[in-house]
Amino acid sequence: MELTFGIQRKTIAGYLIMNNLELITKNKLSGKKIGVYFGTFSPFHVGHQQDLYRALAVNDGVVLVVSGYKGDRGDNIGLSLYKRFRYLRESFADEHNIVVAMLNEDNVPRYPNGWEPWLEKLKEIVDKATTNKDAVITVYTGEKEYDEKFHELLPEWKTELEDRKVIPISATMIRNDPHKYWNYINRVFRRHFTYKVLVVGSASVGKSTLIKHVARSINAPFSTEYAREYEEKYNLTDAELTVDDYSHFFQGQYDANKAEIHSTANQGITICDTDSMVTEVYAKMYLPKEDYENLTQIYANVVNKEEWDLIIVIPPVTKYVDDGFRNMDWENTRDEFHDNLMNEISKQGFSDKVVILDDKGNSSDPQGFLARYERALELIKNGGK
Repeated sequence: MELTFGIQRKTIAGYLIMNNLELITKNKLSGKKIGVYFGTFSPFHVGHQQDLYRALAVNDGVVLVVSGYKGDRGDNIGLSLYKRFRYLRESFADEHNIVVAMLNEDNVPRYPNGWEPWLEKLKEIVDKATTNKDAVITVYTGEKEYDEKFHELLPEWKTELEDRKVIPISATMIRNDPHKYWNYINRVFRRHFTYKVLVVGSASVGKSTLIKHVARSINAPFSTEYAREYEEKYNLTDAELTVDDYSHFFQGQYDANKAEIHSTANQGITICDTDSMVTEVYAKMYLPKEDYENLTQIYANVVNKEEWDLIIVIPPVTKYVDDGFRNMDWENTRDEFHDNLMNEISKQGFSDKVVILDDKGNSSDPQGFLARYERALELIKNGGK
């Protein structure tokens, strides 16, 4: 889902980039010694982290600058400059002596050209981020050529050449195989590389049980169905739900899914039970038209932030069980619900992520629970294949 969850898929979150603005935190650095650490950070990893803290240990503060342009190596994997900036802001939200800024290179000639305008942008950022204009500025870089260029074009700043062999990791290695190098990725950036699995289906298809069993079998975090927990908390049945309840379902399920994707327990795969598309189909089918139409904007706001790598759809292949909360009148509309859900998934552009889980069992597995469990495990381990 980073989702990625939290930044909308269908809007230009990077409008500030388009306007060529550099963003500075409202807190400015003071002191006599200021470090500058820059990079594309696609993604930010523990090697960067250690370089940053080495610089911080010998300075009064550090300006952390993420740079890039539309179509750079991060942007090409969905990790835009703006998203990287937001992730770094979040990563260091509790560190007052680290200022995170963004340097947009859209209008700068591509490397190895463009040093002069690039340095002018960097100088402007550092000036905005600091209060002491007489501070000693030291730039930290792992590239010898960068070190030489700073000496040539900005001699008033000092430079320190970092030893990148201390930690044998690179952003390129991570981009090529993020799960192999998972433990090297900054925790906030991990959500971008998470394999996000959504499991959906009509009521009483064994969805929630399957999610729990599969997730625990591979030690992956998983979300639960928010609507069910809501009904249990407020002692409501399906038939008693109002438009106000459904409005809670959209945001509540999104927050539940997001929490698991962002969880420190996330080791590269997260499995989620239901999302806004499911809630939308229920609302459209079972609420009065006027009430349903009042939810369309809420739905649009949530679904635009959701991203999925695999969507497992379980059709109505099991018996419809009365668990005390389900509306038993809905049993006759299960096939219609499934068809409407498939249409909504297609409408939202996720058809290529869908696998139908309708595996049949043998005589010892008459309802196919074991067959679908084993198939779901196989799908997740093999990237949906």
